[in-house]
Amino acid sequence: MKWIKSLGVFLCVSILLVSIDNFVSKSSISASTSVSKVDKVVFPHDSVIDVKITIDEETYKNMIENAMSEEIVEADIDYNGYNFKSVGIRPKGNSSLMHVANSDSTRFSYKVDFDYYANDQNLYGITKINLNNIFGDPSMMYEYLGYEMMDELGADASRTNYVALYINDEYVGLYLAVEQVNESFLKEHYGNGTGELYKPEMARGADLKYISDNSDDYTALIPKNKSVYNNNDIIKFMKVIEEGGDLESVLNVDSFLKYLAMSTITVHLDAYQGGMYHNYYLYNNNGVFEWIAWDLNMIFNGFTMGVTEEQAIQFLIDEPVKGEMAKYPLIEAIFKNEEYVEQYHEYIQILIDGYLSEDRFTNKVLKTYQMINSYVKTDPTSFFTYKEFEDALFNDTENSLSLLNFVKNRNENVQKQLDGTIPSTNNGQGNEGESGLGGKGGFGGLGGQNGKGGRPENIEETIPVNGQNGMNRPKEEGKEDSKNAIIGGLPPGVNIEDMPEELRSYIENGEMPPMDMMMEFMENLPGGFPGMGGEGSIKMVNPIELAINLALTLLGVIVMLIFMRIMKKKY
Repeated sequence: MKWIKSLGVFLCVSILLVSIDNFVSKSSISASTSVSKVDKVVFPHDSVIDVKITIDEETYKNMIENAMSEEIVEADIDYNGYNFKSVGIRPKGNSSLMHVANSDSTRFSYKVDFDYYANDQNLYGITKINLNNIFGDPSMMYEYLGYEMMDELGADASRTNYVALYINDEYVGLYLAVEQVNESFLKEHYGNGTGELYKPEMARGADLKYISDNSDDYTALIPKNKSVYNNNDIIKFMKVIEEGGDLESVLNVDSFLKYLAMSTITVHLDAYQGGMYHNYYLYNNNGVFEWIAWDLNMIFNGFTMGVTEEQAIQFLIDEPVKGEMAKYPLIEAIFKNEEYVEQYHEYIQILIDGYLSEDRFTNKVLKTYQMINSYVKTDPTSFFTYKEFEDALFNDTENSLSLLNFVKNRNENVQKQLDGTIPSTNNGQGNEGESGLGGKGGFGGLGGQNGKGGRPENIEETIPVNGQNGMNRPKEEGKEDSKNAIIGGLPPGVNIEDMPEELRSYIENGEMPPMDMMMEFMENLPGGFPGMGGEGSIKMVNPIELAINLALTLLGVIVMLIFMRIMKKKY
């Protein structure tokens, strides 16, 4: 009978261990969901996810026909495998909304509101997600890369990921999901969401110029998150700028310097510094405002009303505005403080030496190209042709530089400005620009179905089947890949002799190999894409999971010791 008792003790201990393991595992999910699950499920940044919207056909038709009203309608959504009933959805945007509404396109951007109809409905704490149509960006990457740069500098910025969007089981196209700046965002980054959140839009006050103490004089400064409010703090903020007071008492200056560094080196003129005075948030964090980047789809001189490519390459970093500095009170105040300027220069240098360095940026663009390439090829509503997509990334054209060449030339010019070998100021006159001549993006064919930016007719059969994450998209027939791509040199440790003979022959003849051939070669490197992960990259360990595993191990040892003592007493 002793062996039966011993077996019973052993079984009890085993059950106890399994129970503890399950309990701790579930606890870790609820305790760490917020950040880890959001990153893995909602915004898995390095993958394309399926988002499927199901909506009554008549409701959908009415929403599209009346898109400018931005009316919220009810729909169901499958977001990366997570299903929700009764979410709110509406068309969104400014210029993109207007341009699409006035064309034959139906490629609208959308805002998804999980708890509009169902209270407290959310996806791991996220209540609103923007599905952006990637308007005005033939590279399909500007906004995706822009938010990465903000993250590189440690700024508080939205998370993003690419989305294959389906509406009523039909593939609409490749979109970019962008985290909404709202209460959940504010709580995560600042520990509170009770302050006023402003999103100025090209009206009085958006330039942050002090007018008076009367709130009615600032028509652009109406909080997005409050119906009852006062503007005392933001008026004080503008008054401090006007009077040359202690800027840090009213603004987290560092949040603005990080934004300004990214915005300046990429010549982002559909923004505050381009005279548009929009595409940013200001959050009143207990009397000190936080500057939050927004709407980065026209960085890399993508704004068509900005400056020419030549002017963009030479864009002054110490008068980083279009027109006179006096028109930009906050930026003018920044450049009156040597410490702020020094820190701003340091952030620019961090980007030049890091994210935007030739090897790293080239690898990033190629990695992203590989990730989205098949989706772009089969996108039925794209604003641009597939050739325009590849040209925007790899090939200079008559009117613009490729993205890779733009960044390379811009880096070289900015470095000379930082070193003091060429001017970085213009006696307060800022940068000149000619309306309508700037930008490399343009608006494409406005929707693809009937415009020149549409999907080529000969790949109609390649529209993906619902739920396949693009894996069923065959290569486009009858279309050559770009042969003039710029790859920025070979990865470290790789010699031309290591290349396959066919690939090597292109290089030795002074020609650029087909992009698909380069992609295959890069994929087969022992460490994967250099600098971008792969089999040879270091796997990051979640500290919470590590702590749980250690705790379980210790608990197991303790229980086993107890079990051994019981067995010893029995025998």
